[in-house]
This record gives sequence, structure tokens and C-alpha cells, in this order.
Amino acid sequence: MIRAVTTLLAVSTLVVCFYWKLTFTRGEYVWFDHPDMVYLELPRLFFEARELHQGRMPLWNPHTWMGQPLIGLTQPGPVNPFNLLMMAWPLDGAGYLRTGVLNHYFVLLHIFTALGAYALCRELRRSRGAALLGACAFSLGGFTGSVPWLDVLCGAIWAPWIAWFFLRAVRGVQPLMSAALGGVCLGLAWLSGHHELPLLTSLALAIAWAATRRAHLLPYAAVTFIIGALVAAVQMWPTIEFGRLSLRWGPAGGPVAWNDRAPYLSASVYSFTPRGMLGIVFPDQGTNADSSAFLGVVLAALALAGLASSWRHPAVRWLAALTGASLIYSMGDFTSVHGVVQSLVPGLDKARVPVRALLLFHLGCSVLATYGLDRAHRTPWTRRIAALLSLASLCVLLGALGWKLGASDALLLSAWISLAWCALIFFRPRPPHVALALLFMLTEMNTALTRGWSSRFDEKGQPYAKMLTQHRDIVEFLRREPGPTRVRVREADIPLNFGELHSIDMHEGYSAGVTSNLHRFGRHLRAAQSLLAVTHYVGREAEFADWPVVFTSAASGIRVYRNPATLPRVRVVHSVQTVPTTSHLAERIDQASSDLFRTALIVGNEALADLTPCAISGSAKLLAYAPNRVRIKAYMPCPGLVILADTHFPGWEASIDGKPGARIWEAYGALRGVVVGSGHHEIDFRYRPRSVYFGAALTAAGLLSALACCLAATLKKK
Repeated sequence: MIRAVTTLLAVSTLVVCFYWKLTFTRGEYVWFDHPDMVYLELPRLFFEARELHQGRMPLWNPHTWMGQPLIGLTQPGPVNPFNLLMMAWPLDGAGYLRTGVLNHYFVLLHIFTALGAYALCRELRRSRGAALLGACAFSLGGFTGSVPWLDVLCGAIWAPWIAWFFLRAVRGVQPLMSAALGGVCLGLAWLSGHHELPLLTSLALAIAWAATRRAHLLPYAAVTFIIGALVAAVQMWPTIEFGRLSLRWGPAGGPVAWNDRAPYLSASVYSFTPRGMLGIVFPDQGTNADSSAFLGVVLAALALAGLASSWRHPAVRWLAALTGASLIYSMGDFTSVHGVVQSLVPGLDKARVPVRALLLFHLGCSVLATYGLDRAHRTPWTRRIAALLSLASLCVLLGALGWKLGASDALLLSAWISLAWCALIFFRPRPPHVALALLFMLTEMNTALTRGWSSRFDEKGQPYAKMLTQHRDIVEFLRREPGPTRVRVREADIPLNFGELHSIDMHEGYSAGVTSNLHRFGRHLRAAQSLLAVTHYVGREAEFADWPVVFTSAASGIRVYRNPATLPRVRVVHSVQTVPTTSHLAERIDQASSDLFRTALIVGNEALADLTPCAISGSAKLLAYAPNRVRIKAYMPCPGLVILADTHFPGWEASIDGKPGARIWEAYGALRGVVVGSGHHEIDFRYRPRSVYFGAALTAAGLLSALACCLAATLKKK
């Protein structure tokens, strides 16, 4: 117990000190100054946190694209347990997540990652000092230390834990318990909010189980993957449901559907480059998909020494295979291997960023380095590699001094560290102290990976993070407007998800995908915006000349324009026409005919019963509007269709005057409509997605199964 506490303190201290800019400067520095984090992931977390603090779990996100399923959107991990714990922390006075909370959350994730890597190294019988170096190397350097996306990071942190439980199961250390807990970790990785790293990790794990070639281990492999699938179900089932009904954008231009094969252009764009391979050892060689491959000269030297000196160890050969295969796969379009594997393995085309396989490469290198450190003075390979490093370092330094080589400060620092490390190897009679190895390695990583973080006091610093606190005057004006408001925002002026960040309904938004029914007609057209109840436009220039300016921001000069012809969020029509296909629907809406405001369009040949022309139109108004529930009060002089200008999607149920089972029609191919009889009525829309409830039940079953396996293993041991 004392050793466990000591290990926890040592790992935590190293990680906290490495990220001192986040832990000790009171928000002067941030880790999330990145477009995707600021445009998409943080605004969505802000929205979810705000709802959780009001005592409700938002299953529906009403603030983007006329409403979308929050869990189905997947990013940035709405049911990730770590995210939920972070969002439970008190918000600031204005209802936003605190910068300090986000910074400390980032540090805690890296502590958790380092603990998993430490456990894996110790399972491989590495010394405590070497295991500590391997843990810091994997957590703070390379892919895990540089990836800017929270959802991708949350998928990466489980890799060493999964490997640790796999190794224990294969070695017969309480194999049933180890297999079950490995399955829990695998399932939690799928809850991260991004599918690529869990998919690659699952593939690597399946290959590892198969490569053991031990028939008696197959039941344990089955336990791992079954429990993993069950635990992941609360995220995977809504994701699959949303994926089948949505379109996703990519670098190829147009959106692609669920059953379309992802264009290989994505893999080509996000391949690990030959220049990037230099960046494994030398800093300032650029990034690949916004993540760095940098490990540094000390860790690279130790990994090579460990590989050469411990090749006879089966675990080292496994690690060599993992690092080699992952590196080749990450190169994507630069080798034929990636294209062949992606073509043959079903679903692997969805992992469209091959460079993210560097996660497994870095895990292998970090563990191999522990072998090199433990055998530093017991193998000639250490001195041979040190000699090569010293020669390369002297070339860099002489080039910088004599030939004015344009070497960066980070590269020169790595050269000096390399010479110092070589001096330790050649002239120190005892093995190099772990503290010195850690110092050299962390100094390199700090210079290459965190030194570039800008201060918020720098006039040009944190260009993206600053957006989170801008335009508050516009927000206050829109909140004072008679509601409900729905805004269309000019992306060039405010690129982030303005609606999710401030809990204001938005016409569109920054998202990886959106339900396909919203692509059935031109959303940007005047008639379409009125049908979709767009009340305001935010931008420096007007989209339509006759929309008056109602507010101008004193801080930014951005204006707010009001739509003079918008339709209410809820309204009543007494006339319905059918159109045979969605293409005919688009033609009718794009014509901007005024009768569309009084007549609903339904795709198909099915007529609505009980609807008759009415001399006096009914009326409807919102009684309550929340993410998972909308209540409407309607007066109908004769039967009609009550239309709610929110996205139609499975899982929404409607009741009229407390009687459930009312059918929700897809008005105009995208909105919700309910047929209501004469008189005064109350319509209650509730979002009760079967995919979420069924997935949650499977997740609970997976966790209970894992608990049962652990209890069974414990009882058997006794």
C-alpha cells in the first residue's frame, strides 16, 4: 500500500510539474487553443455542463442545426465518465466552465495515463525507476502529449490499461478478472467521443489475442470483447442510429452517408510523412494532423538500446512488432500497406486519419525504453548508439556555429542534451541515474511540446481560446429579445458554435455531421430560413438587404439583423400537400411560394386524415422549451397540423392532452408536426430515444458482468 501511494505521488508530482504552466499560473496558459476544441468540443461541453447543473441530462441538443441528438453526435464524449465528473465541478458566475477546471482536468487525464503505463511496465518486470520513465514518456511525449482534441485524448489514455490487463490475462494472473477489466477499459475507450483510436486499439488487441495461439485463452478473449461491446453500448447505439440518418463532411468536399466508403483522400491528407519521421528524434519538424511524433534523443536512444539488447525477450519482440506495424500503418498513402489493410478490414475506412496509429507506436517505444534503461551498462549497444548520437549532435552544433545552419533553439537544446547523455554513458562508471534520464527527457519534451503555448497576456496569444469570452454583449442582447430566438451566424465572423457555447438556438453550426433530412432543401434561402423560424442573423454584413440592424457590438462591430418575415417556432396549418420525392420537396421550397407558410408539405403519398380547410386559423404557443421536452398550447377552431420548427428525428414522442401515441409527421421533410383536433389542447413532445435507453441497459449489463467475473475470480482464488 505504501509503495502504491508513493508511486501515485511520484507520478502525479512529475506530471503536475511538467504542466506547471497549467497548474501554477492561474489560467495564463491553456492547452485548448485549437480551432476544433474552441469551435466544437468546448461549446458542446459548456452546453452539457449547464444542463447538468440544472439537474437534467440533455439527450437532445437544441442549440445546433435546429436540434440534434447529443449522444448521437458523439463528440466530445457526452457520456464519457471523466467528462461527466469534470462537468460536475461548479461553473463560473456566468454559467461557463472555468479555465482552471479545464486545465486541471487535462493534467489529471495525463496522470491517469501515466499510471496505466507505469502498471504495464511493472507487469513486464521493469525496475521502478525505468517504469517511471516509461510512464512519463508515454503520457507527456509523442502523440498523447501533443494531441489537441479532448475526445481523441480520452480514447488514447486507455491503451496502456488495456495492454496491462491483456498481459495479465495471458500470463494467467487472475485471467477471468483481468479479461473482464480489460473489457471495461476497452468499452470506456469507446465512450471517449471519437471512434478512431478505440477502433485501432480493438484491432491491435484482436491481433494480439490471436497471436497467442493458445486455445484455452479464447474464452478470456471473448470475455474482453463482449464486455467491451456491452460497456460501449450507451454511446455506440445512438452513434449508429445517428450515423444511418446523417451525412458527414470530409476533405473530399461533399458529405458522405453512413453506407458510403470514406474517400481515401482523407487518409492521404492525414498520413505520417517521411519528414515527420525525423520529428520522432528531432524537434521542430512540424506536426501531422495537429499532433507531434516527438520523443527526443534520450528516449529514442533508450528504445533502440532496449530493442537491440533484449531481443530474446518475447515481450520485446511483441513490442517491436507493435511499433513497426503501427509506424508503417501511420504512413498511410506513403506505403501500400495502409491501403490494402483498410480495404480488407471492414469498417477500417472510418478511421480516416492513419497518423493516429502513432499512439501504439509511442506506447511500444516508451516501454522499449525501459528495457534500454535497465540494461544501459550491460550491453555494448548502449555505447554504440551513444556514439552515433554524439556524432549527430556535433554535426548539428558545428553546423550552427560554423556554417550558420538555421537550427532552432529546440534542436540545439536536443543536441546539447544528446552530448550530455553520451557523456554519462561513456564516462560514468555506474548506470545513468533515473533522475538524470527523466530530467533530460522531460526537458526535451517541454521545449518541443509545451514551450510554444502562448500567454493570454500576449496581444496575439491564444487567438482561438479568446473567442470563448468574446461577443458577450451580443449574447445579452439576444437573450433580451422576445423568444424563442434562433440565429444564423456568419461563420467568417464567428466561427465557433455560438449557440452551444451560450445556450442560444442556432440555425446551423460547426459539426462533423448532421441529420440528412436537413439537406433536402436550401437552408440558406430566404423562404427556408423563415420556415425554420430563423429570427436573427449575426455578422458584419447583412445576408438580405431588407433585414434591419437591431444591434451593433461596441467591442467587435458585428451586427445583429432581425428577420422581418420569420415564422413562429410553433404554428398551425390547416392545409397539407404531398410531394412524391424529396427532390420535388426541394423544388417547392426553393420556389419561395407564399403558400408554404399556410400549407405544409409531406413527402410520400400518405394523406393526413381529419384535416379540412378552415376559415379561421388556429394558434399555438410554447409553454416550456427544454432539451428533452417541449410543451405547446394550441387552440384549434377546426382540425389542423401543429408544426414545431425543430428537427424531426426518431425518439421523439408526442402526447395530446396527456394521451400518448400521437403520430409525429415530418413536415417539409425535416420538421415535426402533429395532427390536433378542434378545441383547446396541450401537446407534449418528449425525447425518449430507444437507442440511448437500450444502450444504457447494455452498458449496465456489461458493468455487472465485469463485477460478476471479478467476484468469481476472487472466490476461486480463495
